[in-house]
Amino acid sequence: MTSWVAIDFETANSLRGSPCSVGLVKVKEGQIVEEWSSLIRPPDGHDHFDAFNVGMHGITADDVRDAPRWPETLERIVEYAGEMPFVAHNAAFDIGVLADACRASGLPIPDLRFACTLVVARRTWTGLLSYKLPVLSDALGLEVRRHHDALDDARAAAEVMLAALRRQGTATLAHLLAVHSIRMGSYRGGVRQGCRYLGATRREPFPDTDPNADPDNPFYGLTVCFTGSLPTMTKAAAAGRIAALGAWTSQTVTKSVDLLVVGGVQPHQLAPGAQKTGKLAKAERLRDSGHDITVIDHEEFYELLAEAEN
Repeated sequence: MTSWVAIDFETANSLRGSPCSVGLVKVKEGQIVEEWSSLIRPPDGHDHFDAFNVGMHGITADDVRDAPRWPETLERIVEYAGEMPFVAHNAAFDIGVLADACRASGLPIPDLRFACTLVVARRTWTGLLSYKLPVLSDALGLEVRRHHDALDDARAAAEVMLAALRRQGTATLAHLLAVHSIRMGSYRGGVRQGCRYLGATRREPFPDTDPNADPDNPFYGLTVCFTGSLPTMTKAAAAGRIAALGAWTSQTVTKSVDLLVVGGVQPHQLAPGAQKTGKLAKAERLRDSGHDITVIDHEEFYELLAEAEN
């Protein structure tokens, strides 16, 4: 597996089956050799454009009015990749977009393999406060020209994976994943197997959370704290939804917190002279002292939530 295709989707709304653009970047023998992107007209019933999504990527319903439909786009994607695996940053989201668009269009999900640069990065570069694509790229000295442009994000994901391969001193995805005890993800006969780290201690759900939650979902067994405001959702609603996924919400940042979700913060909500919330500042101090705390923004939280609930 020295050849692979980085992929990124943008969606029209909160439904994962609403792709409105795709970017593909082909890598062979450690080099980017080809790129392709296209606007997409989302499947019927999934084709409304939410202001939140438009605000991120700038694509509107008018832009995709004459764009290819999903069946035509899927055919091009499959032809472009051939037998090569896909690579994406938070692959659960992008591969989920592909799968849900197929379901929304009445098409079978093609057999495929995929690796996640988010999973790889967390094992390759330990100690970073955030692994969001623009933050990670900046930490590695890589450039993301326009975040939420499908082609630029696919290129950034390709560069992150290439950097991880160079750091490990290997040219193959298989060797890199094996070294870090990461399982390659796949779809086979419509059945999904996620790309995930296999070396973690099995987590248990917290009391008062759903004991029947899927243990493979990304929130299962985590202690989560929120700071700032979440768009379109109250913190209480967010806490209830992750409780159904086997996670517990803490009101303060302590050594037991696994995940801090940072929402929007207005200047008047900060202490005098402060540039960040007290919770974020404490998370950074704990991380600097060796505690494993992941920080994500509301955008990544919504993506993980969509992954976990589908």
